[in-house]
Amino acid sequence: NALLLKVNQIGTLSEAADAYRLARAAGWAVTVSARSGETEDDWLADLSVGWAGNQIKVGSITQSERLAKYNRLLAIEAETGLPMVNWPNS
Repeated sequence: NALLLKVNQIGTLSEAADAYRLARAAGWAVTVSARSGETEDDWLADLSVGWAGNQIKVGSITQSERLAKYNRLLAIEAETGLPMVNWPNS
């Protein structure tokens, strides 16, 4: 079981945090999800890493607002040394 957590649609950040905690307490995986048409603000990447989300869903890199989130994940990886991507055969 898993929760697709659409933070911008749930209401408040506190409500999103509550949903995240409930899902984790039930043993569910959590995928933090963006919505199409967002801005280039990359805060969702930080939130996903901070909450130790299993995955982040932001779409393909064809649009700048999506690419910004992937670039932030790469920056977090460089800053922390923690792998943000599970590359095959790595």
